[in-house]
Amino acid sequence: MALWLSVLIGAGYGLLVLLAPSGMDTMPEMSEVMGSHASGLAAVLGADGQVQVMGSYLLVMAPALLGALVGIIATLTLPGVVADDVSGGGIEVLLASPIPRRNLFQAYLGAGLVLAGASWMAATFSFAVAVALSTLFTDASVTMTVPYVLALVVLPLSMGIWSATITLFGALLYPRALESRAGMNGGPIRLLAIMPTLFAVPSVVFLDRWILPALGAVLLTTLVASILITDLTARRFRSTRLLGT
Repeated sequence: MALWLSVLIGAGYGLLVLLAPSGMDTMPEMSEVMGSHASGLAAVLGADGQVQVMGSYLLVMAPALLGALVGIIATLTLPGVVADDVSGGGIEVLLASPIPRRNLFQAYLGAGLVLAGASWMAATFSFAVAVALSTLFTDASVTMTVPYVLALVVLPLSMGIWSATITLFGALLYPRALESRAGMNGGPIRLLAIMPTLFAVPSVVFLDRWILPALGAVLLTTLVASILITDLTARRFRSTRLLGT
């Protein structure tokens, strides 16, 4: 279900980029907000070679949108992986085995990242196909820079790692914080998991000249935080708390 949803979102957004209403480009406010930034990383050009501001803005926002999608999917799928092992008794067997807890939790994290990564690839592929097909049937064309392509990879990867790590932390240490009755269909844990997506938007749109250092900082920070949180989870984990929920 998540893969099909990712395909639909990616394809729909790709079509929207090329078919965005050109009349909105004549609004002065849109040009002031997006004109100088949108064409720095990627741009949609009309038949006359002029930058289509609205389409370019939507194109530049694609890495942040895909990052949000990957983050949300990670928060939805990983608790199910842990819950299946808890209800089936599999986690009790794993905890009783000589496997270090840190390695066990890293395996759970890897499972969540595989599911989120598959959704990201499906969304990115359908987005690219939709954009390519749209250029064949319209007079528009698309230009992309290397930093933009890197952003398409780094931002979703970083958001996926962070969301999966925080969700695993909540699922193992504070499982009740992920229940729907906690609010927001998952309470504060899921909210914390997707919160960095809010910072991904300005890093792409408003830091076009500093995008490479920004992407490096985002990825490095995410990796370090993931390692520290996984280690903290292994140290503070108590099986009675998880099995008693």
